[in-house]
Amino acid sequence: MYFQDSFLLNPIYVIDKTYDKGGSEPYHQHSCHQLLVVKEGLLKVLMNGKRFIITQDKGIWLSKSTPHSLSLLKNTSILSAFVEPLARADLPNQTQVVTISPFLQTLLIQALSIDSNYQNHSREQWITELILDELRGLSALEDFELPMPQTQNYVEVCEKVTKNIHYQWSMADIAKMTCCSERTVARQFYQQTGLSFSEWLRRSRLQQSLTLLLQGESVTNVALAVGYDSPTAFSTAFKQRMGMSPSQYVTQTYDEQN
Repeated sequence: MYFQDSFLLNPIYVIDKTYDKGGSEPYHQHSCHQLLVVKEGLLKVLMNGKRFIITQDKGIWLSKSTPHSLSLLKNTSILSAFVEPLARADLPNQTQVVTISPFLQTLLIQALSIDSNYQNHSREQWITELILDELRGLSALEDFELPMPQTQNYVEVCEKVTKNIHYQWSMADIAKMTCCSERTVARQFYQQTGLSFSEWLRRSRLQQSLTLLLQGESVTNVALAVGYDSPTAFSTAFKQRMGMSPSQYVTQTYDEQN
């Protein structure tokens, strides 16, 4: 999806691309803002020590000059909008996962056919202006952001937790791994990630559960795989974050694809 964006002829340039599961884009950056929208599938974005999972009908706003890489966790269709930073003074100024309204997604699809020679007061200009207005009001979804620690010892802790997410991790476990007191661990972990360890663990479990659900795993198997005692406990936690049960999420995803 590389795009030579040293300059944009229009305030917005939109392309679409379909990736097969396992596809990826190595670290790169753009001199303009970028909005990635997942029409279908599941996308993982890495940047600046953070991991983001983007599900269907959601997106990620990448501010200009932000190094990032992409990994596709299943067959995925993406809309990518490159946005001139000076197109609006109040565009988002930081990277964040965002809600994509049906209206905005429809506008972006319409913008695929816009060339660089549209006239003032034309349909193409109005579509562009409507998109810019929608971008100003993007709503952040913090649950899909997973900040990583800054020091190697805590990075290693988080990698171990992620690989063994089914385990019932406690602060005592982390204290033992770092040879620090629980109080010190709690303070240092928050300083480095901006999250308590329990909140970081909940977000990590959510991200992994989204991947497993969309890969066809049952709710029961996913619940056990990400460390919940029962499908009921998992469904309750999932609904608190996603606004729907795991089965509703899967059904909605596949209904929209068909």
